[in-house]
Amino acid sequence: MRIAIIGAGDVGGGLGAAFAAAGHDVVFGVRDPGSLKTAAALAAIPSAAAVSPAESVEGADVVVFALRWGAVPTTVEGMPSLAGRVVIDAMNRIDGDPARSTTQDLADLLPGARLAKAFNTIGFENYTTARERAVPAAMFVAGDDAEAKRVAMELAAQLGFTPEDAGGLANARALEMMVIVWLALAQAHGRGVGFAVSVG
Repeated sequence: MRIAIIGAGDVGGGLGAAFAAAGHDVVFGVRDPGSLKTAAALAAIPSAAAVSPAESVEGADVVVFALRWGAVPTTVEGMPSLAGRVVIDAMNRIDGDPARSTTQDLADLLPGARLAKAFNTIGFENYTTARERAVPAAMFVAGDDAEAKRVAMELAAQLGFTPEDAGGLANARALEMMVIVWLALAQAHGRGVGFAVSVG
């Protein structure tokens, strides 16, 4: 698949490297293709390119948002319609309305997009090392669109995570809150810690 990642920071760059290692074509959509973070992301993926957000989504099968929320509204303004396209929200709420998930806000900005929430409940360092874990980490996916959820769960499995259906889009905010717990666990166990599901 061709995957457009909007943002080339720690999360975007980490996901890009992981998706590329899984055999996908990756393109970064960034405001400044010459930034140091973009250069670092590209250095890890020789086959990837960095273009404007609007250019990045052309021909993309999946669009992944990996920005700080404050940059999202202006970024979306210059993009073509993503109606009917699979969009994965890998962001966590840092600013904006604390009662709403970034996925809910993204749905308002991208009418008709097929949305799923995923890749936000573990540190970015773990995207490329998921297959090396003694116990596979869970990757929780929330969404109301069956196809978007299927694609997100399939990508999670390809990276080495155990995909877990976390219910509808209303649960996206709960997934964002999980990162607070993850950060606390990381203080005690290091940033390689992850969630797992035990079925008894």
